[in-house]
Amino acid sequence: MPLLAPITNDMVKAEVAPLWEELRQKYGQKYDFSSDPDGLHDRISATCHGMGVLQYWERHGGSAMRRLRSFGIPTEICMELIDKYCEGESTDEEELVPKITRASLYKAFERWAEEHEGEQFSTAQLAEQAGFSQATVRKYLRTSAYFTKVKSGWYEAGYRR
Repeated sequence: MPLLAPITNDMVKAEVAPLWEELRQKYGQKYDFSSDPDGLHDRISATCHGMGVLQYWERHGGSAMRRLRSFGIPTEICMELIDKYCEGESTDEEELVPKITRASLYKAFERWAEEHEGEQFSTAQLAEQAGFSQATVRKYLRTSAYFTKVKSGWYEAGYRR
């Protein structure tokens, strides 16, 4: 989902200006922020960073919450930024789909091979089914116990015992 409006540098300044003002009133103009007991300086930093991440997210898509969390933005700040600047985005972390790994793709491909035991497939068909390039599939097929080479470029599915 898109942002409600493109985030500009002026919007970032407007968002963090009240936080800076609060920090200066509380600790004075020359406060050393390294030991901020309230975490206000960290909040300012995370808010600025989060808004920059949202600018990037708008161009590249995906889940806003996942993108923000991947950059280490605290969850509460993620939720605030998503509620304020994103249109129709979920703030529930539980709804996020788990990341797809190469191992899980291989596992799914092997399950598929067991379901299609005895059927013959070309390398191109197997590459399309697995979601890998043909070169990757050929390398996998050299050592796989789930496919038997029939002839050049053709393999039979089924677990070899």
